[in-house]
Amino acid sequence: HSAMRDGDLLLARSLFMQSLRLQQSVDNLPGIATATINLATVYHRLHDDDMALRLLDTIAGDDQVSYPPDMRAEAAFRKAVILVDKGAGEASTAVAAAAARCGTSCRFAAGLDNLRARMALRRGDFPAALAAAKAAQGAAGDDKQELANARRNTAAAEAAQGRREDALAHYLAALALDKELARPSHIADDLAGVSGGLKQLGRNAESAAYARRAAAVRDAITPRQ
Repeated sequence: HSAMRDGDLLLARSLFMQSLRLQQSVDNLPGIATATINLATVYHRLHDDDMALRLLDTIAGDDQVSYPPDMRAEAAFRKAVILVDKGAGEASTAVAAAAARCGTSCRFAAGLDNLRARMALRRGDFPAALAAAKAAQGAAGDDKQELANARRNTAAAEAAQGRREDALAHYLAALALDKELARPSHIADDLAGVSGGLKQLGRNAESAAYARRAAAVRDAITPRQ
């Protein structure tokens, strides 16, 4: 996990592959599921979504093996995240499948609401996006990552409906959370959102400053050739 947190994705891939082989050698089903999900997460971050989805399907889609239900739910949720990220046509089906795996209450409830909010934003249904984002805020509890996502989605939905001050407040709240969590790509999105909000309010100098900060973050996390 430390290799993935530090951004050394190739090392993380190697370590999770070793872990998966070890768990398979002793037929440890919970361990196999955990290592597979972690490995899929690394492949997603390496932009190999096809491999990530194949790995996740071995957990979420194989009912012949007795993987723990919570691990199946996590695999289904991670699959839905990837498909929503890709804007894939089957994203809504994947979200519904993940919700079915989750049941009436699970630790991915806020995440699923955030995925619904993102899909609604993409199709231009801003009231539905706002409702889903607010549901995510309510379900997030102490999960700061999903709370930050919910704040960002709320901001986008509010901005699309002309509530500029509200949108700006939510973007700033998301930014504070993402900086606390050290999530660079999301920090860049938040900074860009703040910039757009300030521009809509006629605060052009402040908007430009936030735009420069967003560009600097994106430049810092762009791999060098």
